Amino acid sequence: MDLEKYARQVREGDAGAALDSLARSRTGAELAAKVDGEKLTRAAQIGDMKALGQMLQGILATPEGKQFAAQVQKAVKRDGR
Repeated sequence: MDLEKYARQVREGDAGAALDSLARSRTGAELAAKVDGEKLTRAAQIGDMKALGQMLQGILATPEGKQFAAQVQKAVKRDGR
């Protein structure tokens, strides 16, 4: 699977607007505030999948994170993916 191509299709499809709206929502902002941006950037730059996974697990362990993830999944599936 070409992840860049998939990401572009999601961004440009119907899901793009829904995902953008979710990211800008109060819940999205609250969850983003819980992430250490420097740590996330560093892990992404060096490809530290373990650190990225741990950050994601920390977010998904919260009720808000679970609900947000479900909304993201619904938005992407609604776009036919």
